[in-house]
Amino acid sequence: MADINIIHNYPKMGIPMGKLKPKRVRKNIELTLWERLYIFEIIRGMHITTIHFFLNLLGFIFPPKGKKRRIMTVYYPEEKLTLPVAYRGRPVLVMRENGTEKCVACGLCEKICPASAITIIAEEKENGERFPAAYTLDMARCVYCGYCEEVCPKEAIVMSAEYEGLARRNRQNLRFSKDKLLRPEKSVKDRIEYIRGIYAKCNY
Repeated sequence: MADINIIHNYPKMGIPMGKLKPKRVRKNIELTLWERLYIFEIIRGMHITTIHFFLNLLGFIFPPKGKKRRIMTVYYPEEKLTLPVAYRGRPVLVMRENGTEKCVACGLCEKICPASAITIIAEEKENGERFPAAYTLDMARCVYCGYCEEVCPKEAIVMSAEYEGLARRNRQNLRFSKDKLLRPEKSVKDRIEYIRGIYAKCNY
């Protein structure tokens, strides 16, 4: 435990480094009488819970001056968070400026998908270029692992920031065709630049 580099492993957690330092573990497995009664631990737990309860309550009633509120709460759907670029939402297909998909129907994403959520029917154009005549993504099976994004050689499928509309009563409504998956390249530009960095050859 002493060899753990806390600063390196938790650079942006926002938690004081003193609290992240590993504590010494008492190897004596025999509990004292006071510990067996659990009275002190129950009282301490209730004390911590009560403090958090009243601090959160007062944070809503008496917010600091110049601030809307002290406690971080998002009133969805009126308010929405700006999701980080690393967020993995619904996979989407990248569309070129001329309106055609970047996908060449190589089938790698269909093969790598652990949930078998992708189905591709490939065809060829007159010039011999392959394209997906049908591309179906079953979001009822998708596990948001990002393997399809990682394996794609053309950056044609990426994990977007879309998360709405993925809770349906009918599973058939979670099957998205190619037309529903296509997104302009500009709308996912930040994600593409992000995956270029994390999937660079120097990282392997």
